[in-house]
Amino acid sequence: MMKFLLKLKLKTALLLLCTSLTFISCSDEEFILEEEMQQDDNDDNVDDDNNDDTNDETDDNGEENNFPRLADNEERFYVDNIPANETILTLTGNEDLIDSNTLNQEIENKFNSGGGVIRITGGTYYLLNIKLRSNVQLKFDADVVIYPDLSGNTSNKNLVIFDIGDTFFVENSAITNTDQNNVDSSTWFKIIIPTGDYKGIRVADYSYVHNFQFSGIKIEDSYSKISNIVLNLSSSNDKNETSQNGIIKDIIAINGHVGYGIIQIQAGKTILFKNLDGTGGTTLRLETGASVINIDNQSTIDDIVGRNIKIRNGGTGITFSPHRVDQGRVDIDGVIAINSAYAVKIAAGFLDNTGSVNNKGTFNELSYVGNIICTGGDKAQLKFKDFKFFDCSTQEILKSAEFNPDQESKSGISIGAIRDNATVASGCDGNGCYEINIENITITNSDFALGGEYVHDSMSIDCK
Repeated sequence: MMKFLLKLKLKTALLLLCTSLTFISCSDEEFILEEEMQQDDNDDNVDDDNNDDTNDETDDNGEENNFPRLADNEERFYVDNIPANETILTLTGNEDLIDSNTLNQEIENKFNSGGGVIRITGGTYYLLNIKLRSNVQLKFDADVVIYPDLSGNTSNKNLVIFDIGDTFFVENSAITNTDQNNVDSSTWFKIIIPTGDYKGIRVADYSYVHNFQFSGIKIEDSYSKISNIVLNLSSSNDKNETSQNGIIKDIIAINGHVGYGIIQIQAGKTILFKNLDGTGGTTLRLETGASVINIDNQSTIDDIVGRNIKIRNGGTGITFSPHRVDQGRVDIDGVIAINSAYAVKIAAGFLDNTGSVNNKGTFNELSYVGNIICTGGDKAQLKFKDFKFFDCSTQEILKSAEFNPDQESKSGISIGAIRDNATVASGCDGNGCYEINIENITITNSDFALGGEYVHDSMSIDCK
């Protein structure tokens, strides 16, 4: 049974609801711009004098409860140790290998001289396979637009713009907008993922990296079949070589494929995800389905903190799916879903066809998701497996409807706040079941196929 740790606090729900009303809706052609995505770090729900990695919350009467929370102060995840000396690099803007080679050479030069900052001023540039190194930061001005360089042989290939730590260890690195940590999205640079003859394009691929930041970016996708930012094992496939201590924040992405979205983390520890705003797909996917992850029951995800995670016109804001491995602890606070199928999906572990360990997988019992606001609508991305929660006539309408641009989903009404098949309350019985502690769910309207907070398989409608 789901654990409700505290009473629903009316003042908290009202504050979050008011926040949700400040959103500006967007079409496929425009980004969502918010005047302010977060408060200063001084508003973080953490005592700055407490260097422990957990927080004990208090209730409205000032009484401390017994449930420990993971601390979200940014200095716990990333410390800027990069030398301040800056080089302004001039690129050609041509769609060929020259700019990528030039930037990689400058990164190598900075690394060899002890590190520093490389700044890219305004313009449109074509980049691919940029390999960041230790003690180097890339800063991009607000009027920079980056496309992947598709001038070479890209047919049926997975491509990456920024490659960090795949073939060698990287520490103390950052890729940010020039006005670093400014939450005003007008100061962020832009990355465009066009359609093309390729299998998928990752904006950034993090592997064996310690102490990093990636922030201040607007991503315009084209429903491509891969998450924008991926955290995975390095080429060595060594589970001891994973990303640790990092911040990925202040990102807006549009035109997400229903099966993907902004982030997929398969391997990473002590990572903060903050101020992520996705249109389409899943904003933050904690899913560990890679075959190299699933060869043994050694955790690759732990101490993951999420704050202010949004999904619009998509599938879900958060997905938990452990795939054969008993994963660590996750703490997410502030999930807003608008016009999407769900706000949170909690999938039971299962024996997929990509691994060898005989275990279904779980997340740690101290994992938490709180302060969830869900506003229903009729522009949710629905997969075929979602149709079963609609009445029979609606199921027939969905089956015959045209596909969305991602060619895998169809538009329809939101279903519910939390899709769950991992808990005892959902009917899960045996290996692969686990509990995520859920607190404070606010549903703002009645535009849902199912009106309750939770969606379980037992609620499906068999139309055979």
